[in-house]
Amino acid sequence: MPMPTALLGASRSGGAVVKRGAAVLTAALLFGHGSLLQAAPAEPPSQTQASAPSPELRAAVVSLLERPDVFPPYEARWRPLGPAAFGVLDDLASNPNAPSPQRIRAVTSMAAVDHPQSAGHLRTMLEDSHLQSPLRASAATALSLRAGSEAVPALLPFLQDRDGLVRVAVARALGRLGGPQAQQALEERIPSEEDPAVREVLQQALSFVEP
Repeated sequence: MPMPTALLGASRSGGAVVKRGAAVLTAALLFGHGSLLQAAPAEPPSQTQASAPSPELRAAVVSLLERPDVFPPYEARWRPLGPAAFGVLDDLASNPNAPSPQRIRAVTSMAAVDHPQSAGHLRTMLEDSHLQSPLRASAATALSLRAGSEAVPALLPFLQDRDGLVRVAVARALGRLGGPQAQQALEERIPSEEDPAVREVLQQALSFVEP
């Protein structure tokens, strides 16, 4: 399902942390330059990988991450690489030596790879409070794209996350997914949200949910 244009723009006012993080996330997902996205040295394979990926597969994944048209819902670009591409994406996302835009793009692209562990792994990333804010926010977006309406129960608690950028990403995801649960959660969160920038996003998201 395409994401509404109104929910993609960063909030216009308040919330320095949210605006700064959103700028990084948006630039990385939509306007990242190829020079920033060169392959970083690989770390040991993560638990999501059954075996080390081939150099050819890794190169293909990095090449796709440099393109602006390969993010969900453009799964067709990733399908030829198979489920093994998920391990490469996870490796890049968890590599602290990789450029931040590349790591963020890797997390978002996990939604486009058909892997049995993708939704669960994205949820784990979202739940990891020690992970960088843009990565957690990207995980929330990717989880909503990968799991669809089934992601709503997992996303709801993060409307109260201590990180404003995560709350923004979750609000946008819920606004796109819709449904009674999402609507109720957004309505209940707006009065208690102290950050004006996040509150504005909550209101925008609710406008897409309400009939």
